[in-house]
Amino acid sequence: MTTIPHTQISQTQTWRPYAVLLLLFLFQTLNFFDKLVFGLSAVPMMKELAISPQQFGLIGSSFFLLFSISGVLVGLFVIGRVPVKWILVALAAIWSLTQIPIYFTSSITVLVACRILLGLGEGPGLPTALHACHNWFAADKRSVPSAIVLQGISVGLLAGGPLLTYIIVTYGWRTGFLFCGLIGLVWIVAWLMIGGEGPHATSHVEKGPQSDQSPVPAAKLWLDPTVIGVILMSTMSYWIVGMSATWLPPFLQQGLGYSQTQTGSIISAVYVFQSPLLLLGSWIAQRMLQKGVSKRVTLGSASGYALLISGLALAASCYVSGPLQLACIAIAFAAPSLTTIYGPITLGAIAPAVQRGRLIVVIYSANAASALVSNALTGTIVQTAGPDHVSAGYANAMLFTAAILILGAISAFALIFPDRTIERFRRISHLPDHMQRA
Repeated sequence: MTTIPHTQISQTQTWRPYAVLLLLFLFQTLNFFDKLVFGLSAVPMMKELAISPQQFGLIGSSFFLLFSISGVLVGLFVIGRVPVKWILVALAAIWSLTQIPIYFTSSITVLVACRILLGLGEGPGLPTALHACHNWFAADKRSVPSAIVLQGISVGLLAGGPLLTYIIVTYGWRTGFLFCGLIGLVWIVAWLMIGGEGPHATSHVEKGPQSDQSPVPAAKLWLDPTVIGVILMSTMSYWIVGMSATWLPPFLQQGLGYSQTQTGSIISAVYVFQSPLLLLGSWIAQRMLQKGVSKRVTLGSASGYALLISGLALAASCYVSGPLQLACIAIAFAAPSLTTIYGPITLGAIAPAVQRGRLIVVIYSANAASALVSNALTGTIVQTAGPDHVSAGYANAMLFTAAILILGAISAFALIFPDRTIERFRRISHLPDHMQRA
């Protein structure tokens, strides 16, 4: 198989960044297909394998056993040492090779093992894809490409739902897993032909003792206020992102009184609303950066406002009704996704190229752990209200989540100052080694 050399983009290869971007978009779409097929196969799988709902829940939760850990380990020990092209090949191969065996087995042990290994492969998926995307676009042109990569999640839900349901109903639930595994292998072939290290990757950055690309000492990097701000902001943001798949449907039905049919339509509407919001928000940020507006305003304050508006909208949804309530729900669950664009772009802007990937992958893998806490704590809050006050329990849980989002907004407003950090790191990188260690 012939691959395109990893060199600077020539005049005849101006198409290549966009081809890579398309493949990264499809990478995220396939990522969501792999998540979705398990839930869509629930009823026929439980019936055929004689799995109880409790057992099914445990099998499903096994997916998260190594999810965050694998992302952190890839960020610390693989990113920067192995070309991102091959990291994505390895991740996609894990996805495919953990889906295909389910077609051939009825073993619960194999099913659990496949789910655990799938989580291992998917943990670093999104942050690594964003890092790969940033390797192909300059710092002031990364917002829209990042949003396009994230669109793969929405398309995965909107397209994967009917497509995988048709396959499962027509050919059986096992075929759904086989389909996901096979299209993953097709993606790998396409990526091997087109993917690679972009012109803004570490390997293409000119290094020297006085270069702005000299690495910053780890302690100064990780303890920088902007980095801490992104960690706090992204963790608070993922609190609601991670709980939405589990708790948004019962919140709508048991907490707000919508029917199951209405709930499905509302959830689809949230994702439909999220897509143009991501594109518009990323386009505005990119235009502002290109016009010279400070990164503090474009990325730091924008992240704060996204979480603040989300928190206020979520709180308001517990007190209003009708179309206004639906609008509040859409805003509350869609707006935090903007921080998944602004946060990595902030990290990519402040960090030297040799440390950029590690920073993004570690932070945006570790913050997924907040979903484990948010899902468990939401259930505890709802249950504490008692069976006679379920609606009040959901209201309390959502108000608590709103408070978490507002705390995330405060951390963004108070700590994220990318321009200051860039100047600080520039001064540090120009110091002699013995002064950097001081």
